[in-house]
Amino acid sequence: MLWGYDGWFWASVVLGTLSCLVCVVQAMRGRAPSDLTQGSVLLLEAFLVVYGLGSIVMMFVGPEASGSVLEYWGYLLTALIIPAGTFIWSLVERSSWSNWVLAATGPTIIVMVYRMNFIWYYQ
Repeated sequence: MLWGYDGWFWASVVLGTLSCLVCVVQAMRGRAPSDLTQGSVLLLEAFLVVYGLGSIVMMFVGPEASGSVLEYWGYLLTALIIPAGTFIWSLVERSSWSNWVLAATGPTIIVMVYRMNFIWYYQ
């Protein structure tokens, strides 16, 4: 753990920041959602699926959650819905504004994983 945060958190920071930057650049260029922007959000979704599987493993072999496990899983399920919802939004609304919606996904996921990290280790 680096500065009190696990590798999952730092992976979310890297992936969420890169996804946000890609989407913001494309939105500022006035581009419609493309494979690049939608793919970056799908990468976040794939990360969260792996994060969820890792959470299941941690429940059995890792440290016990110090906070509410129900709250933790609520955050995780909500975090899984966000990229899927923004991806569907970008399929329906094909304007550059969809890239702004996709861009919001990265920072949102970072905050959600930060909160899950806090619930698991420090609450």
